[in-house]
Amino acid sequence: MEPAAPSLLLAGGRVVTPAGVLSPGWIRLAGDLIDAIGPGEPPAPGPAGPPATGLRGRWVLPGFIDMHVHGGGGTSFTEGPADDARQAAGFHRRHGSTTIVASLVTAPVAELEARAAMLAGLAREGVIAGIHLEGPFLSAARRGAQDPRHMIAPDVAAFASLHAAAAGQLRVITIAPELPGATGLIEAAARAGVIAAVGHTDATADITAAAVDAGATHATHLFNGMRPLHHREPGPIGALLDRDQVTCEVIADGVHLHDTAIRLTARAAGEGRLVLITDAMAAAGMPDGGYGLGSLRVEVAGGVARLAGGDEPGAIAGSTATMASVVRHAVVAAGLPVTQVAAAASTTPARLLGLSDRTGALRPGLAADLVVCDEDFRLHAVMRHGEWLGESS
Repeated sequence: MEPAAPSLLLAGGRVVTPAGVLSPGWIRLAGDLIDAIGPGEPPAPGPAGPPATGLRGRWVLPGFIDMHVHGGGGTSFTEGPADDARQAAGFHRRHGSTTIVASLVTAPVAELEARAAMLAGLAREGVIAGIHLEGPFLSAARRGAQDPRHMIAPDVAAFASLHAAAAGQLRVITIAPELPGATGLIEAAARAGVIAAVGHTDATADITAAAVDAGATHATHLFNGMRPLHHREPGPIGALLDRDQVTCEVIADGVHLHDTAIRLTARAAGEGRLVLITDAMAAAGMPDGGYGLGSLRVEVAGGVARLAGGDEPGAIAGSTATMASVVRHAVVAAGLPVTQVAAAASTTPARLLGLSDRTGALRPGLAADLVVCDEDFRLHAVMRHGEWLGESS
């Protein structure tokens, strides 16, 4: 089979690659793949080659991979028909998330099975890259915006039925390791090739370390929904940061964490363990007002989502962020190096999800998934699989 002819040449940008920033740099595409990347001026195109499109010093980053997102654009993955989920995915794609894992929240197991089966169909279509179960095996003491009525103790049989309903598309499951049966469930998830994540937990550091020994390798939104860090009892935060095999999600939206906490986490985790996420719900990109997150009602004011009513009114309920806004905040406000941010927003989640051979970096042979930002890291354009995304995508 003949390789695709060069179809687009982007030049004059600041191209963020795994090896560093090419400033200026160029990217040549062939169909839906990256064909070549280099520093300085691009090679002169041949007679059949495309003319160069000038990027005017804009930043070019790999397309973002959001592995924890519940919805956006007014719809969600947690409720409504498949078309709602398609709309939520489309909203986030237009805001830089070229790859998306759809997150569910605590609900009755039968309801989660039905949602997982529906989302599995969308994963097979390529709308999403898999499913994340954030519940029901969580701690009521650290429930945040999770419905405690439907939380249950970790149960391997329930996990097996959920895994079967997801039809090979379950990527991550969040578990509170202090609950009875958690170790067996973590081991079962690891055997099934599902990432066991520690989250919504009141566990001690020792219990958390034992969960890592059992096969937990990920932290669901570190700090949020967890026993706080203390110098005599570091809890899950300290134990998770202390283990080199654990990757740590951070919601860098300026609401969930102080920028100092973001910087400290980035230093402790390093480039290969930090993962930026949105934890966005339906209100992302929408006006203030009332929204749903699973069975719970949420009120958004000033762009901040909080539970409305219930037994924990005012608790932060997901976010209204996009990956474009999270990346910008991480660079501009928190001051993280752009190369670390690109790794945390793309390369590391691609590795965790088993997608490194397809996407997650600006490298020849990978998908032409990229994000163009202006000099102040405001979103300018998004490309997915070699196509610029517009309002209808």
